[in-house]
Amino acid sequence: MPIGKAGAGRLAGAILSAVLAAAGAATASAQQKTEVVFSAGPTGGSWTPLAASVSQVVNTRVPDLNVQVEPGAALVNIEKIRTDKADLGWSMSTVWADARSGVGQFAGKPTDKALFIANFYPNVWQLVVPANSDIKSIKDLKGKPVALPARGNTSLAAGWEYLLKVNGMTLNDLGPKSYGPVSSNAEAVKNRQAMAAGWFTVVPASFVLDLGSAMQLRMIGVSDAEFDALKKINAGFVRYTVPAETYKEQGVGAAVATFQSPTILVASSRTSPEVVYKITKAIIEGRGEFANIVKSMKGISAAEMAQNFDIPYHPGAEKYYREAGLLKK
Repeated sequence: MPIGKAGAGRLAGAILSAVLAAAGAATASAQQKTEVVFSAGPTGGSWTPLAASVSQVVNTRVPDLNVQVEPGAALVNIEKIRTDKADLGWSMSTVWADARSGVGQFAGKPTDKALFIANFYPNVWQLVVPANSDIKSIKDLKGKPVALPARGNTSLAAGWEYLLKVNGMTLNDLGPKSYGPVSSNAEAVKNRQAMAAGWFTVVPASFVLDLGSAMQLRMIGVSDAEFDALKKINAGFVRYTVPAETYKEQGVGAAVATFQSPTILVASSRTSPEVVYKITKAIIEGRGEFANIVKSMKGISAAEMAQNFDIPYHPGAEKYYREAGLLKK
């Protein structure tokens, strides 16, 4: 039956209204996404790709969240959380302890805003030099050219500066210094512009494998006396031994005693518990994805990721862990 011009007009109007309503609903849905800023790591390390993996896992499992990754570093991330410039960030147990106590880089500006979400993997101090050099201890670096992490990076403050301190030295005792990301540090050693590079990172470390493809290396260990002195500076340090086979092809034939600080994911206390609950649930249940980025996370358990090293849980993370039966108290 013909609907006539008036009917056609009404039908067209109804269709247009439906289309506009659907578009409005889609726009409203998009606008409902909660933006989450994730401050990750420096160029060339494992923290940036791992943050991207976390972001993908969360964004896929929780459609109403949009986790965006920004460059950062352990110290920088805590500072960004302190000043409300980030919601999430990688850090280390030792950096958190300094921030909470207001010492070291946080002297005069203590903060309790960074709260625990999850433990990820050991962050191991690894200092390498050319195997054909005469450098066998950190004291042997006096006056030598060295490639250092960028200022503000944990590997500089809690690695280089602390190790130098327990050996009665400072950065001023080193020779010519270049500062930059791990990739440029490795290039400097390759080009003989520097005689050492040292970072807190995963085992095996990409910068050691890269360097070892160009030259044979020696890894400088940390003695028991040095480690005891480090623990007095920051009780968060943990002993770690790099297995003998790890860098055999790169010239390091024996196990090397060193130390580590766990890599942790923290969130700002101002980030809502509901958002952090969703993030915690997503990363714990999707943790199998992270081994594709960091091999040491292969087979990690939910209980291991819930280990908080006495750092206060974010209320959202605590809620998830209690529901999952991972917190008993």
